[in-house]
Amino acid sequence: MKQASGNRTVPGLDNPLTEGPLQAGLEETHPGPVHGGLNVRELELLGLCPEEVLDFSASINPLGAAPEVMEALRSLPVCAYPDRSCLELRRALAAHLDIRPGSILVGNGSTELIHLIARAFLTPGDTAAVFSPTFGEYAAACRLSGVSPVSIRSQGKAQFQWDLTQALNLISGLKPSLVFVCNPNNPTGTYLSGEEVRQIAESLGGRGLLVLDEAYRSFVDKPWESQGLLRMGSVVLLRSMTKDYGLAGLRLGYMLASEEVLARVGRFQYSWSVNAAAQAAGMAALDHPRHLERGRRMASAGKAFLRSALDRMGLECVPSASNFLLIRVGEASRLRLELLKRCKLCVRDCASFGLPEHIRVCVRNLEDCRRLVRALKVVAATPENHE
Repeated sequence: MKQASGNRTVPGLDNPLTEGPLQAGLEETHPGPVHGGLNVRELELLGLCPEEVLDFSASINPLGAAPEVMEALRSLPVCAYPDRSCLELRRALAAHLDIRPGSILVGNGSTELIHLIARAFLTPGDTAAVFSPTFGEYAAACRLSGVSPVSIRSQGKAQFQWDLTQALNLISGLKPSLVFVCNPNNPTGTYLSGEEVRQIAESLGGRGLLVLDEAYRSFVDKPWESQGLLRMGSVVLLRSMTKDYGLAGLRLGYMLASEEVLARVGRFQYSWSVNAAAQAAGMAALDHPRHLERGRRMASAGKAFLRSALDRMGLECVPSASNFLLIRVGEASRLRLELLKRCKLCVRDCASFGLPEHIRVCVRNLEDCRRLVRALKVVAATPENHE
């Protein structure tokens, strides 16, 4: 590894392994994606405890994990190895989705599956495309496989809708091995129709694979049925039990695809990737589907409240089909830090998405949403957070 000269450090960047500042140059060779969730090191530096901070930066079920999930974890025999193939969980998912267990691969969160797909289908010299701005792991996975993906970017002036005709023409010309689409999209909440997604898949002309990440699908009020796309053979569906059932600390996701695609991807998955606690939690969660529906209704009510309150405050809010909102606030990084320090609220600064004037807010229960609105009225009103 190329070492930085001297002891020069990069202000504001911490190495999570040493709890100290990163050496200059390290951020260039290890440009890991930025994610939501509380940063323990940052909270320590600010004199805050994670337990006292209300987290609006991670978009998961506002109810958290179901009581039955917690009970399953309490009775877990931790001395036994987990099932390497997640057979029971795949069978439960198959019954839940009306699909064959052989069409399901379970992963340590959908992020692991994104990286496995890239490893299985990309080599240096290939082409990949990403509908952006979006989740940073798609591009990161491509780059780790030696491919710099082409960004198909939407525009804020069009409420972050893509020019689909332009996108289809670009894909047809690129002939990419992989195309990543997040639907609903993170962080914009844009939700493509079934016909639009089918057109994207068809534009590949049978030469590549469309990876449709549906991590937030369960929070859409009226989602369209996407499993029919699997019959095309060139489509992969990614789903997140982490977000659906409030299992962020366990990490659990799955992919649906043809058995041929799953076999190719599965060769790169290391043994015991999905631990026993995640598998047990997933089984318990599937046995109690009303918990997810209650979480979706709560998120829908909270989103309606927030949109109305933000509109009255004069803050521009992008229409979202999911359980989060993208809000234009001006100097987002400053506002995020002020909310954290002064109000003990954490929101997602969207600079890493290429949107430095926006924050993303996960919808929580109404009481929490009211607290956020009160804080924004104080912090967002400061002159530094306006153009």
